[in-house]
Formats: sequence, C-alpha cells, structure tokens
Amino acid sequence: MDLRRFGFTSTESRVYVALLRISPATGYAVAREAGLARANTYTALERLAARGIAARLPGRPGRYLAVDPAAVTGRLDREWRRDLDALAEQLAAVNRRGAGLAPPPHEFLADRTTLLDRVAACARSAREELLGVVGPWAAEIFADLTRSTGSRATVRILSLGTPAPQGAQLRQASTQEISTYWGGLPLAVASDRRMAVLGLLADNGGASGIVTGHAAEVPFIRHLLRRELASPAGQRIS
Repeated sequence: MDLRRFGFTSTESRVYVALLRISPATGYAVAREAGLARANTYTALERLAARGIAARLPGRPGRYLAVDPAAVTGRLDREWRRDLDALAEQLAAVNRRGAGLAPPPHEFLADRTTLLDRVAACARSAREELLGVVGPWAAEIFADLTRSTGSRATVRILSLGTPAPQGAQLRQASTQEISTYWGGLPLAVASDRRMAVLGLLADNGGASGIVTGHAAEVPFIRHLLRRELASPAGQRIS
C-alpha cells in the first residue's frame, strides 16, 4: 500500500502499514515487519508521531501505536481542505490582480467527474448563500455541499433520497421515478448571485451539465431553487 500521494514518504508509508499490522510494537519489530533498517524506521516513527499518525507509548522498551485509520483519514481530509482553501484564495487574489476579465458565461460539461468537480467547487465558493438540489447519486460531494455551514453562508439543500447531506431537507422518491421525470439524476446548485451549476447524471455513468455565471440566468436559477426548497418535503437530516 503506497501512501506517498497523501504526504507520506515511502519509508513512512511502509512503517505506518507495518505498525497497523502489529501495533503496539517496538521500533525493532516494526523495522522487521516493514523490511527496513532500524535507523530509518525510528526516524519515520518519530515523524509519524509528530504528525499525530502514530503515538509513542510510555515505558521501556519504547513502543509505538498506530492511530486509528479513520482518525488518520479525517486528519488528512482536514489538512487537504485547509490547504486547498488557502490555494483557492491565493489563486483568486492573483486573478483579481490580473486583467479583471469576467469568466466565460457558460461552460459545458460532458462527464461525471467534471460535473461533480464543478458542483463541489461552486458550493465551496459560497460566501453568502448556497442553494441546491442533489441526491444519493452524488454522495461523494456531500461534504463540499455542507462545509459552508460553519461560515456565514446560508446553506439550503434538498436531497431527493438517502443518504443525504447533513442538514438537508429530504424528499423521498425512487431513483427510477426521478430518472424518468428528469431524464437523468439531477444536480443543481447556485452560489451567491454569481454562479450556478446544473447537470444530469445518467444511469450508464455518463453526464451532461452547464456552469453559468450569466447575469440573467443565475437569478432565475436561484428563484427556481428557492421555489423547490419551499415546496413540501420530508424530515431534515440531522
């Protein structure tokens, strides 16, 4: 298992995986399990402990404990989101200092990954208001849809089924009903008064959508989303 793309060195990756197998363990035992030199293993263990990914236990001989994987992935998620938020702000500042050109009024989307990326980016950019209609077919971006809850942005999301984003209104409907009515599985978000993303996911994995910053379209989309959110729905997801 290679964890290098998540900020681990090759040695740290092998040490953490080995520690998961035999934790708690001495550095010697971890080195033997990982097939590494003891000096390199101890250095990696100390680095992992400094990052909160391993814990050094009291007593002699010194032993190390692997932090629970769920806690580790949660930490990595927070670190990556913090770094990405900082990068987004830096890039936005560079863009404001540039030519000052407005983004193209339309961007057409033709695949699932790009559509979900644009919906997530639109949601993360909300500073005042985020409106959205989603469903369980987009569960991988639920965290992006709800992350503005801790800021000053007002977040109102309608989910057409479960699982659903935290805090969303819920309206239960079968996937078949929804797909028949819409011609696909819908996604729609509007961020503040400046951007909206609309799309449909197909049963075969395809997708189509549009990103718009058009001054005439975004207010109209916001109006439609507000009406949809005001219509009767089921319970709120806590």
